Amino acid sequence: MSMSLMHKISFAFAASGLLVFATPVISELLVSDSFESGNMSPQIANGFRWSDTKVTSVVNKDTEVYITSDTNLPAPENSQWEAKTGDHALMLRYRAGKSWTEQKFYLQRPERELWMSFWLRVPTNYAHPEVEGANDNQKLFRLWMDDYGHKGDGSTVGMSFRGDGYGGSYFFAKIAGGGDKGKVPFITIPDDRGEWMHLVVQVKSESSPDEKDGVMGVWRKWDGDSGYTKTHDFRNQPIKLSTTKKGFAAGYLMGWANAVYPVDTEFLVDDFKLSTTPLL
Repeated sequence: MSMSLMHKISFAFAASGLLVFATPVISELLVSDSFESGNMSPQIANGFRWSDTKVTSVVNKDTEVYITSDTNLPAPENSQWEAKTGDHALMLRYRAGKSWTEQKFYLQRPERELWMSFWLRVPTNYAHPEVEGANDNQKLFRLWMDDYGHKGDGSTVGMSFRGDGYGGSYFFAKIAGGGDKGKVPFITIPDDRGEWMHLVVQVKSESSPDEKDGVMGVWRKWDGDSGYTKTHDFRNQPIKLSTTKKGFAAGYLMGWANAVYPVDTEFLVDDFKLSTTPLL
C-alpha cells in the first residue's frame, strides 16, 4: 500500500470520527514500605520521603532498632511489637499524659488523586480516654497540598476518631475544614485490642475551581476478613486544589490526641503504600 493511499485512508477515518489515538495513562506506585530495611528507607520510593522524628521508631518484636538513627533499645515490659508482615513495623507511641506522636511524609510531585493503604494494629491496652467537658477527638491521618489546614491554599483532608462512651471509638472524615462526616465504629474493646486492620483511602481533588466534584473514600478489613467494607464514601466534595501545588504533596499518620492517654499507648503500622491508582 502506497503512503499516499495510507494517508487518504487515515484522513477518511479521522473525518468519520473513527480514528482514535490512545492517550497513555500514567499509573505509579509511589511508595511501598514494610520497614524491613530496619530504618526509614522504603523498598519503593518514587519521589517519597519520611520525615525524621524522635517520637516514632522502627521496631521488631522485642527491640527498637531505629529512632532517627540506628539504635538497639529493648522493648518495655508487656509491649507486643510483632509486625504484620516480615520482622519490622513502625511504632507510634503516645506517652502517658502526652498529646502528640506522628509520622510525616512528603511527595516530590503533587498528585490530584492519591490512594493510601496501611495495616494498623490497635494498641493491646487501648481505651479511649474519657475527658470531662473537653474535646476527645484523636487524629488518624491527614493529607494536604501546599500547607496544612487553614494555612494552606489547597484543602486538607483526613480521618479522626472519638470515644464511643464504652472505651472504644468511632471514626469519621474531616474534609476541607468541615465538620465530622460519617461516624462509623472504629475500635471496640476489649475485642479489638491487639488486632490488625487494613485501611485503604482514596482522595481526589476538584477537577477545576469551584467544581465541587472531589472524592474521599475509605475501605477497611480486619485481619482474617475475606473482603473489605467501604466505611466512608463522599462525592461532590469541595476539595480545592492549591494554586501553587496542584495536588496532594504531604501527610502524616496519627497526630495530635486531644484526649491524652493515661498510660503509654502504642500503635503499629505496617505495609504502608501510596499510589496514583487503586490499592484494592
